[in-house]
Amino acid sequence: MTGELLLELNCRTGRTEDFARSAGAWLTEARAEFFPEYEAGLAAEPAARGPDEENPDAPWGPPHGVCAQLLVQRAAHRPNMRQSRYSRRTWQRLLSALGSSPPYTCMLLMHMLDARGHPEDHEHAVALEFQRLPDHPEWTRFAAWAPAALVPWRESEEVQQRWLDLLAAWAVRLDAAYGHLTDDADPEFGTALERMLNLFPEDTVPDSDRTLRGYAWGTVCSPEVAARVGGPRALRSSGAFHQVAELPGRRLLLRATPRLEQYAGDAPARVLRALAPALPSGRTSLEYLHPWMRLAPDGDASDYS
Repeated sequence: MTGELLLELNCRTGRTEDFARSAGAWLTEARAEFFPEYEAGLAAEPAARGPDEENPDAPWGPPHGVCAQLLVQRAAHRPNMRQSRYSRRTWQRLLSALGSSPPYTCMLLMHMLDARGHPEDHEHAVALEFQRLPDHPEWTRFAAWAPAALVPWRESEEVQQRWLDLLAAWAVRLDAAYGHLTDDADPEFGTALERMLNLFPEDTVPDSDRTLRGYAWGTVCSPEVAARVGGPRALRSSGAFHQVAELPGRRLLLRATPRLEQYAGDAPARVLRALAPALPSGRTSLEYLHPWMRLAPDGDASDYS
């Protein structure tokens, strides 16, 4: 497993004002909803200083505070990202520029500090991000992820339910074409199915209102995709889903099993069969199937569509 609970929503944000409104809400309101325990630390002044290269043992910030970094990419085809220390001033400057000079990528990494002012886990951070596609800037990927080392989502049905509820709520709010909640996707390289089939988000996201990018534990599908797979009644009768929820805008939220860790064994194969008409064709090779991938072994949507 990747060890991270990853939520992603794909949205068409063609007009600058649409993008600025959606990105601003994601960076502020979604941040507070996904990670409420970090809000007080982010508001504190002065901001945590972060790691000291000359003195690795120095505290990153105040005891039980929050240390955060901003990574921003301004040019479409220059992968290098500028990293800066989070402060209320730099944060407000970023938000103010969303409508006039929108970046292509913005990532907020947040570390909770312990009683000594050191990160509770040096290797992991919770994160919130948006990515505008360089060749399709009218499409934006909004993501949030939480490592299991910092957020106990593996042991907590409550955390899983809260993130699933947020997936549904923000899918409606952002007018998303597609969304997923899983622990086998990557914010950069996409879904487990995409990696298996050598597909790239740059190519699949612009088609995500017509073709699903994968079949995750939690999936949001567009009205067109919902129609292609037979609609809510057919999906409920398929026996592949624990929940088929109808969302505003004729979207569907599909929950494969009650808990994420139960999405294993035969469950992915049942979901693959149910969603096959809207999935890309291509076989899941057993040779390249990792144990943490929640995919049907030797599965191919073209066998069922």
